[in-house]
Amino acid sequence: MDICAIVESDLQAISQLYVSVFSNPPWNEDWEFAWAYERLNWIYQSQGFAGYIALDSKQILGAIMGHAVPFKGEKGFEIVEFLVTAKYQNQGIGNQLLAQLELNLKQDNYDFTWLLTLKNTDAESFYSQRNYQRDCKIVLLNKEL
Repeated sequence: MDICAIVESDLQAISQLYVSVFSNPPWNEDWEFAWAYERLNWIYQSQGFAGYIALDSKQILGAIMGHAVPFKGEKGFEIVEFLVTAKYQNQGIGNQLLAQLELNLKQDNYDFTWLLTLKNTDAESFYSQRNYQRDCKIVLLNKEL
C-alpha cells in the first residue's frame, strides 16, 4: 500500500468512496455522488489544503483531507474528511493516513490540528487513542434554515 498526496484527478474516486462509507453505519447518511464531489472539491480548492490517499493496486482505500485555519497567531489545521472503505477498516490504513498528515504538518510548522466527529463511536475512540481530546469548552450548534 502507498500513501500519496491527493491530486485533483483523485476526487472522483474519493467521492465514490465517500458515498459508500458515509451511507453506512455509524453515519447512515444519504449521500449522492454530486454532493460528495462538490464537498470534496471545495475542500481541495480551499486555502492551505493538504490531503492523502491510501492506494493498493491503483484502488483508493482511504483518504484524509483538510485545510489550514489560523488561530490567534498559531498555525492550525482542520481535518475535514477522513474515511477508509469499510472492508479495510481496522487494518492500519487510518493510522498510516493520519501519521502521514501529522508528519507533514509538523514539518510545515503547524501548531495544532482539530476535527469534528460523532460522539461515542469507533471514530471518536480512534482519535482518542491517538491523543486527540474532547474539548469540553466547545459545543457544535446548528440551525435549519
